[in-house]
Amino acid sequence: MEELSPMMKHYKIVKEQNPDCIIFYRLGDFYEMFFEDAELCSRELDLTLTKKSCGNGNFAPMCGIPYHAYEVYLKRLIDKGYRVAICEQFMQPGKKGIVDREIIRIVTPGTIIEDTILESTQNNYIASICMQKDAIGLVYSDISTGETNVQQLTGNTAFDKLDDVLAKITPKEIISNSFAAERQTELLCVMSGIVPSFYPFQDTAFEAMHASSKIKKHFEVNSVAALGIEADKQVVCALGALLSYLENTQKTKAQSISKIEIVQEKETVQIDYNSRKNLELVENMTTKSKKGSLLWVLDKTKTSIGARTIKTFVQEPLCNIKKINDRLNAVEELYSNSVVLSEVQDTLSHLSDIERIASRISYNTVSPFDLLALKETLRQMPQLRTILSPLKTELIVRARESVCDITTLSNLIDRAIKPNLDRVHDNIKNGGFLNNGYSEELDNLRNAKQIGQKWLIDYEAQQKEATGIKNLKVGYNRVFGYYIEVPRSQIDKVPYEFNERKQTTANYERFVTDALREMETKILSSEEQALKLEFRLYDEIKTNILAYVSPIISISNAIGLIDTLASFAYIAQKNGYTKPLMVDGNRAIKIKNGRHPVIEQILPTGDFVPNDTLLDSEENRTIIITGPNMGGKSTYLRQVAAITLMAHMGSFVPATSAEISLIDKVFTRIGASDDLLFGQSTFMVEMTEVANILNNATENSLLLMDEVGRGTSTYDGLSIAWAVMEDLSKRVRAKTLFATHYHELTTLEETTGGVKNYRVMVSERGDKPEFLHKIVRGSANKSFGIDVAKMAGIPKHVIERAKEVLQKEEVRAQLLED
Repeated sequence: MEELSPMMKHYKIVKEQNPDCIIFYRLGDFYEMFFEDAELCSRELDLTLTKKSCGNGNFAPMCGIPYHAYEVYLKRLIDKGYRVAICEQFMQPGKKGIVDREIIRIVTPGTIIEDTILESTQNNYIASICMQKDAIGLVYSDISTGETNVQQLTGNTAFDKLDDVLAKITPKEIISNSFAAERQTELLCVMSGIVPSFYPFQDTAFEAMHASSKIKKHFEVNSVAALGIEADKQVVCALGALLSYLENTQKTKAQSISKIEIVQEKETVQIDYNSRKNLELVENMTTKSKKGSLLWVLDKTKTSIGARTIKTFVQEPLCNIKKINDRLNAVEELYSNSVVLSEVQDTLSHLSDIERIASRISYNTVSPFDLLALKETLRQMPQLRTILSPLKTELIVRARESVCDITTLSNLIDRAIKPNLDRVHDNIKNGGFLNNGYSEELDNLRNAKQIGQKWLIDYEAQQKEATGIKNLKVGYNRVFGYYIEVPRSQIDKVPYEFNERKQTTANYERFVTDALREMETKILSSEEQALKLEFRLYDEIKTNILAYVSPIISISNAIGLIDTLASFAYIAQKNGYTKPLMVDGNRAIKIKNGRHPVIEQILPTGDFVPNDTLLDSEENRTIIITGPNMGGKSTYLRQVAAITLMAHMGSFVPATSAEISLIDKVFTRIGASDDLLFGQSTFMVEMTEVANILNNATENSLLLMDEVGRGTSTYDGLSIAWAVMEDLSKRVRAKTLFATHYHELTTLEETTGGVKNYRVMVSERGDKPEFLHKIVRGSANKSFGIDVAKMAGIPKHVIERAKEVLQKEEVRAQLLED
């Protein structure tokens, strides 16, 4: 049997933890990468492979990559869903004997903490799911920030709720117990467009006793009840398994997870996946990008922390009127103090992402560059507190108090780390990042090197003078060490002391002398000792700053909140928004001159036509809206929802005035397309959405129904729309906006309490209608479908034929009616 090399022994040991590839760090210019198969490397990375023997005639594909480019390749692998083991060695290459290596991390899509790979404005969630027949425990965490949320899902709709949450957080990775793994295809949320990396973790980690023990040890509590969770719930199993998984992959305790947030359904407005998509809260439906979404309008934050915070605000509008009003009052105070608002935003624009830096401190991967960024941010905190001092609202006062003074940390970093490190050109593995004066021992070793360098300069000058060889040079390379270089044309002048020829080139000969060899030993010895000492000192610094993680996170949370409130205030000033009046209980939504926040930004200034809204729980709980296509019905529906949700976020709203009743859920039935994957027609998708609304809406919900029944024949569609309308108004009694082309439905105003008819105004001038986009009381008697077809560019002869057919059908319908 072939004897395995030390590297291959490490390779085989590491492979037991199932990474798709392995990166072995070295202190030289290259890292070595081993792959499970050669196809992975050639397909994903476009690198040239060699093969290294594993023994028994087997070979592992491998390649070398430059140290400064490894994160580029790491990102490509992670983006494809691969798991990558990172191994480290702490000895210089070329030393005799076996170099010990060990795994320092396994990087997976959900456990990335590198700034160069992460999207700064997005959370990078990993989800843990413990599914049993009667309930689901869900935990999702962004380990780059420490944010960790736990949620227990129960009842017949537990799986639907899980799908909605996963659609909201879009996790990059899911771990689960085997029961959930059997439903992997469903959990990947194909209908929601989410395709995370899926990893069925060992079931023992999900066992209640093991999970509970892991949680108590991690949070240093005697009972999980101290964290606000019940011991017999599946969420305990999910949380314990996540902590085990993170320790397994990060090779250390997940210290960035210092607390958990228990997600209560009643704390936020419930918005299912279809409604999130239709309302375009964080991305538009066409390109899936941020531009054109509500977040695009509201997000004028200055920090990465604020960008992540405001996205959470948009995705999770509040149901608690006290918390909503706290936000609104804070926004109002910033709105009314333009000078303070400007100073706050200017200060925020100079801050770094200390939330993610805190996480890297926790996982012992923080770099000197991170510490310099942390220092500069901490030094801005006194100024931020001073700027905020005139403001008195409760939320801002609490945030200001959270911006605590940790000058001791910034002073430590200032003493320890050189201030002008270049992230691009400075290789930290070569050392040299600690300040002179921080350690006397380190200074002495560095001085020894500098003395040696001066000796080399003097030695070169002495040899030039002694030999008369003016082009003589003292040089260095990693293969031969220090050498004396002499042009071959002057080789006859080489003295007897140049007693060892090292290398011959086309134009030069290189020699070594006893004196040069002795000085090389001293220089390299001092370099090696200095490097070892510098990293040992840096390890001590990283250990010391662990104690500051909690206050850093507290400061980062305050920064995110202040940045978000300031963004709300700035947008309110810029776009002419007003503070909504929030009312508790099942009361009215009254909007005066409301505008769609996104559409008005796209149209030329002043072109958007504002509209009023009155929805209540009595006479105006169901609004039927008729009118032509392109008249603005769908825009109006989305506008009412956007204004209502903005108010629940704590934002001012685009209206002259707004009184907004608390809602518990938002449902939309707007548009549909065939679901080819699951074999469902457009009409089946539409009816599934309607069923979800009828089964789950309450009298405190807001419903937006657009063209229900259009996916089937006219009479079937009309009858379904009619029955749905009656049930919503009589049984559910939710606040409902119902846009339709079935003009027959307008008779419900006469027969069903709470129903009111509204229409889109149209001005007819000659044979060409003008859509005024104004919503007024009454019902429309025409749909103007042929006119819209003409505007779309349908050929004239087809339009004329359509008019003939329409006239005949209208006559026939009249005869049948008579």
